[in-house]
Amino acid sequence: MTRISFLLIICLIISPFIISHGCIKAITGGQIRGNVIEVSKNIESYYYDMDRYIETSITGEDSPEILRSKGNGHVDVKNKKMKVSINIDEWTTDKAQSRSTRTKMYIFDTMEYLYLQSRGKDGCWKKFEVPGNKFDNENHLKKQMELLMTSKITNSQDETLGKLDCYLLTIEPDKEVFWKVIMEQEEEHPLLKLLNLDYRDVVKEMDMKMWTSKDTFLPVKCHMQMKAVIEKEIMNESFKMIINVKTIYTYHDHNKLLAIKLPEQAKNAEIYEEEWD
Repeated sequence: MTRISFLLIICLIISPFIISHGCIKAITGGQIRGNVIEVSKNIESYYYDMDRYIETSITGEDSPEILRSKGNGHVDVKNKKMKVSINIDEWTTDKAQSRSTRTKMYIFDTMEYLYLQSRGKDGCWKKFEVPGNKFDNENHLKKQMELLMTSKITNSQDETLGKLDCYLLTIEPDKEVFWKVIMEQEEEHPLLKLLNLDYRDVVKEMDMKMWTSKDTFLPVKCHMQMKAVIEKEIMNESFKMIINVKTIYTYHDHNKLLAIKLPEQAKNAEIYEEEWD
């Protein structure tokens, strides 16, 4: 037996032992994050599905309010075009009030086209000139990637979604930044600003997880959940608002060819003038 043959046999014998005892290091959460961020730079388009739940209760009011929205979007990052469809249901837990709204939104660079239809009423189109950052503000995957980039990874593990093998990352973001992303707000919340409250005190619980494909490192799912309590003494009256939010985004068909076409009714809609700072 040659020396090379002998070494090959030894490697075959001891390899399972080395792997089973953890001597070969698995990929770390930081390495996964680095790969995901690098891959995300080359995402030119994607589709997403969204499921969002918000429950708000205020001390002294009869019943908490619930908002449930489900929808999907086609996002052409390269050409700054977007199409979003959302169905929104709002109700109080005692069923005293309820409302349903169907919306469609198109963004073509600095123009936004919005369709609104409430239950039992005819819908209408409106269009607006919007700031140049409007597209980025509605690009939810981009915001989640920015959170991933700047946050602490507290855990990473393997998990299967359907037939897709994934890495699951548990993420611990900054509370203020997380609030803005999950509440889909760009500016500081007016109520927190008015009451001079600190996000570190307001945000009581938060949970963020992201699933990425093992093969491509493309993001395939993002789960975000938060409990916030806004509490303050106002004019000798106790004010307390509890907000529970859960949002799930699933992503697919990255870099597939998109043909986002604007409906004729949207093209012919009246332009609403708005002033921007």
